[in-house]
Amino acid sequence: MIGHRAAVRVSLALAASCVLGACGSDAPSGPDGEGDDDPPPQGILRGVGLSPQGFPDDFTQVAAFFDEVTSMNRGAVMWNGAWRDDLVLGRDAGSVPAAAQLVADFSGDGANYAPVAVFGWRGEGQRYIAVPGDPTNAWSNETARAAYVQVVRAYADARKPPLLFLGNESDFAWEEDPDDYLDWLAVYDDAVDAIRAVSPGTLVGPVFNVEHLMGWGEFSGWTTPTTPAFTLHDRTRIDVVGLTVYPYLGIAQAGDVPADYLDPVFALLGDLPVAVTETGWPAATPAGTATPWTASPTAQTVWLERLSDGLDGRDVRLVNWLFLHPPQSGATSVLTTFGSVSLRDATGGKRPVYDAFVAFGAPSN
Repeated sequence: MIGHRAAVRVSLALAASCVLGACGSDAPSGPDGEGDDDPPPQGILRGVGLSPQGFPDDFTQVAAFFDEVTSMNRGAVMWNGAWRDDLVLGRDAGSVPAAAQLVADFSGDGANYAPVAVFGWRGEGQRYIAVPGDPTNAWSNETARAAYVQVVRAYADARKPPLLFLGNESDFAWEEDPDDYLDWLAVYDDAVDAIRAVSPGTLVGPVFNVEHLMGWGEFSGWTTPTTPAFTLHDRTRIDVVGLTVYPYLGIAQAGDVPADYLDPVFALLGDLPVAVTETGWPAATPAGTATPWTASPTAQTVWLERLSDGLDGRDVRLVNWLFLHPPQSGATSVLTTFGSVSLRDATGGKRPVYDAFVAFGAPSN
């Protein structure tokens, strides 16, 4: 079910490319080309995915979206998508995707938020690795490996982002093909070295889905842990671990999520810093559909309270709610599962969780 979000992200990237009009450029560019002169204040970043009102069909409100995140203070915007805009053929492999550029460019052009990027390469059980010079759709593909490293290095060199993630929910990739995953880890290591060479202040890491990694996603059939996806990594090449956290995929009521829900995850990760790259709880269920979890605005605030308790005392760099505005179109399964995991509703009104999330991680908490 997590993989279904790939369809939303692809549409988002295509829409963003129309706004940006710069699909062919090789790297993000800002006014000074060196990143923000006035970065967001230090502390836990709280962010959202790239989700202006009307997305993924309409990106005319994207400037207002960036302004709103800037007003949050310590805000962040996450781009999470494929490492190339030409998803299947890869004819642009090696060029920074347009939506990643969009997020980076606005952060250096008057806005004051932290750009966060996740360069993925799989979704819906499909891998997107093959390139025109080599149709091998696996990480044994040396041409694709070089292009992937080139694109993340170019992005890091141009913008010096605080956080950069390689691969999304890689526990699924390990489960689908353990042998290819070992090749992916070699690409990951090369990419980390390349990023550190040009942007030593950028924290780099993988991303895992907690419910799938730990075998807690009963409602999705995820009952077998996939922890080798993490333990096979060379820990010296992990600066931060990205986590997507959706407890409603295995627990029906937000109030039933224990405060120590994430403790086994932290035991696995040890002392590595973490970034919650995606989280939230559905506020509503589309008419005519049914889910094993209970969706409501109240459940959203209850989950945020549980999450706050679970992160207390941990080294947390980012907490990212999935969406600011809900998507206006997409596959039914996507909208049912993730469509209302947003801080605002379809009319643009604030859900109750909005103000609590904006205050999340403040020194007074």
